[in-house]
Amino acid sequence: MRLPKFRYLEPKSLEEASAMLWDDPGAKIFAGGTDLLVNMKHRVEVPAALVNLKKVKGLDTIRTDNGTVRIGALTPLKKIYQDPVLSGKFPVLAQAAAAVGSYHHQVMGTLGGNLCQQNRCKFFNQSQWWRSANAPCLKVGGQVCHVVQKQETCYSSYCGDLAPALLVLEARLLLKKNKAAREIPLPDFYSGDGKAPLALERGEVLTEIIIPAAEPGSFSNYVKFANRESIDFPIVGLALQTSPERKEYRLAFTAVDRRPVRGQTAETFLNGKTLSPDVAEEAARLASKDATPVKNSLYAPAYKRMLMGRLLQSVLTHQKEEN
Repeated sequence: MRLPKFRYLEPKSLEEASAMLWDDPGAKIFAGGTDLLVNMKHRVEVPAALVNLKKVKGLDTIRTDNGTVRIGALTPLKKIYQDPVLSGKFPVLAQAAAAVGSYHHQVMGTLGGNLCQQNRCKFFNQSQWWRSANAPCLKVGGQVCHVVQKQETCYSSYCGDLAPALLVLEARLLLKKNKAAREIPLPDFYSGDGKAPLALERGEVLTEIIIPAAEPGSFSNYVKFANRESIDFPIVGLALQTSPERKEYRLAFTAVDRRPVRGQTAETFLNGKTLSPDVAEEAARLASKDATPVKNSLYAPAYKRMLMGRLLQSVLTHQKEEN
């Protein structure tokens, strides 16, 4: 499959990149391209221009400031899981980066690109020939979402590996447009609408991910269930961050809703409790309460809910054994 025609732009500064995105609403940012280029070949995304940020300096750095870690949006995934500070203080993030696709995806793919990837659906992520057998779905300009037969909302699922890890780390994002900047919590970055999943303003660029200082003695883990050990997107992914001393828990899931979601019902149940087999089993029962999986992949919603509970129970059991 060949790429469609597009203009290729290489800004030298963030201000120049922002101006290009503002001038052409049909332009898209090009980071690693591991998701975007495949979608372009399938003609589900046909941007008028690609704005490559690789010539903009300072977007691929990892630095620590009084315990707070700041990661540039163009930092390769391989660099994240090989960095001794990140793998030591935030193992959940390093594990999530190492779980993405194949080794080639980890070399080419970037942290910002993984956070900004398109939502996925069995009616969307297909070749142009396959999609021609049906009326276009809502995500590619049609009138209805084929998953739930509704006209208002696209029910494609967010399937990125790193967003749930950053959710439990309570990360924030730095967004810049021209010379203006704003810092937002990670949950505010996702709209909940599968058709336009990112809450980016016109001309805005994600530049930095900010992670608060790690709490001493904390435990974190990222696990996912997929068809194969490499290449595949998660069927369900789970990130967990706990403070055994304070008995506090944060967990988040991917591939089970239109955005990455925190498992707040299970968190509320777990907080303040000492782990036991009964506690882990009840938390597993509550794991899916905050998500809305739908039949937009080969797997039934009930199966995904079951997987959410099983993954949580296995991670909690592992944590109890570690402690």
